[in-house]
Amino acid sequence: MSHLLHISGCGPDSNLVKDAPAQIVSMLDRDLNLGDETLNRMMRVMEVEMKHGLSGNEKFRKQSSLKMLVTYVREVLDGTEEGEFLALDLGGTNFRVLHMTMKAGKLVYFISKTYSISSSTLHGSAVEVFDYIAECIAEFVEEEGIQNEKRLPLGFTFSFPLKKEGLRKGILMKWNKTFRCSDGIGEDVVCLLEDAIHKRGDINVEVVAILNDTTGTLMAGAYIDHHCQIGLIIGTGCNVCYVEHLENVDKWRELIIHPKEVIINTEWGAFGDNGSLDFLKTEVDRCIDKNSPHPGINTFEKLFSGMFMGELLRHYMLENIRNGSLFSGRGENVLEKTGTIKTSHISQIEKDFFNLNQTRKFLREIGLLEDASPSDVAAVRLISELITIRAAKIISTGLAVLLHQINKPTVTIAVDGSLYKYHPTLKHLIQEELNKLVPGTKTKLILAEDGSGHGAGYVAAVVNRLDKRRIH
Repeated sequence: MSHLLHISGCGPDSNLVKDAPAQIVSMLDRDLNLGDETLNRMMRVMEVEMKHGLSGNEKFRKQSSLKMLVTYVREVLDGTEEGEFLALDLGGTNFRVLHMTMKAGKLVYFISKTYSISSSTLHGSAVEVFDYIAECIAEFVEEEGIQNEKRLPLGFTFSFPLKKEGLRKGILMKWNKTFRCSDGIGEDVVCLLEDAIHKRGDINVEVVAILNDTTGTLMAGAYIDHHCQIGLIIGTGCNVCYVEHLENVDKWRELIIHPKEVIINTEWGAFGDNGSLDFLKTEVDRCIDKNSPHPGINTFEKLFSGMFMGELLRHYMLENIRNGSLFSGRGENVLEKTGTIKTSHISQIEKDFFNLNQTRKFLREIGLLEDASPSDVAAVRLISELITIRAAKIISTGLAVLLHQINKPTVTIAVDGSLYKYHPTLKHLIQEELNKLVPGTKTKLILAEDGSGHGAGYVAAVVNRLDKRRIH
């Protein structure tokens, strides 16, 4: 499985390197410039962790920081899907119900409505939550004029910790976000929803699949491009899923029948939680982890995700202020507070293609421009750029492992998430790196928004198509 990589790699702007203080350049090169040897090691570690996560041996699975969760979604859109479908997107106080109609694989009708869950319901029982959701589905179906005798397949995106035990079976591990329900833990949320629907007796809906937003993103991407095999979310956090050959899924306990593939949710935000990626961490990474709300958790995404990229810039600026390399040692008080610099600031700084006006604007916003010399401004821009380049290399190396595993000549990667959408250079850097890492595979990144909504409907459409195939 091992595929060593060679990266001539994208590098920082040579003018920034020339203009920034030499001490800062040296420190950044030591910390953020990931060489071939380091990235090769990351690739080998990920290959082993994936294999263990897919193993039929429980001991190996427990050792792996990649959970490699089987989604039971067996196929992506192929362009022949037909019919009407509902989708339910539940991830917080607000949830959406969607009605979609497809003909010859094309979405010809779509409408959605958002509903709010009251505070009292959020703090009540799980039955109350699902009774209310069923009430909203019934209201939606009535408003849409959908006939009761027509069975509607529903795809259910449920953005809470689940243990998947089948395509339409998910055991709730815990409530989080704004939900404080008194029960429901350990129960099948599909059963809870269907019990609420059947109790009403006025709507004919069947939940055919439960999924997470990453799987939905892959499906939304497959609607745009049928070569889509990977769904990636790069936002506040990061996760990826991909289409795996069943022969590689040792823990698969069902019959291996056509299609001999299944989507695997890697949960790679936690990659390295077992210490396997400690060699990638800098002292800044360790400090960020130590002071995060959940130390030792979600190791991989802390290296680059939207929740932490701004913190990386803050720490590197603060470290260089303290050693006197930046702003002549002034401004430490400005940057002492966690969250002073946001990832949106990095997106702003990275828009400086021809001058450093955006970097100066950022420094003015946080109150450091007056202390900044031209070399200080260049240094801040360089730190931001190297944090971005490191992120692109880490993400691309992980994707390269998945692409070698998929082993197809053409693979499209569907991506969603605020960091990916709003960062001006990250997409292009990832694509550049992929072209070098997997030259034998034609890869393409596409933006696939609303995987949690549209993606759930597309999963319902695929399940419906496969069911019809089995019947006939």
